[in-house]
Amino acid sequence: MAVGVWEPQKSLKISEDSLRALAVSYRVGKSETLSDFLDDDTINANATLMQQEAAVFDVAMGLNDSELEDLIRLFTLAEMQLPGWEGGKKSPVIYLVKILKSRDAFSSDLRKWIKANTDNRYLPNGSALL
Repeated sequence: MAVGVWEPQKSLKISEDSLRALAVSYRVGKSETLSDFLDDDTINANATLMQQEAAVFDVAMGLNDSELEDLIRLFTLAEMQLPGWEGGKKSPVIYLVKILKSRDAFSSDLRKWIKANTDNRYLPNGSALL
């Protein structure tokens, strides 16, 4: 009987450009159904974004408010529509919302949209214990 060795999940390195590309995909996709405009390679390559620590998303500070909002919408929908994109309390939506809030750019309309499009109880603000 072989015993495997547990290795912790390594933090992913993401770039501002890769996040911007996802935001642009959402904006030009013009659909609330992500599989209409995200190809399988993009879906498979980016699923691990949903379980990363907050520090991984520090690069998002360089994005403008509308790019952040597009990513928030994309990640909110992805969790509901794409297998393997479950984020729970590590959803990037939480981290991106914090950036918008720090800029005083988080609107009540966006909050309402998030709540209407998710069943993740942690969105948009994260755990109450943090």
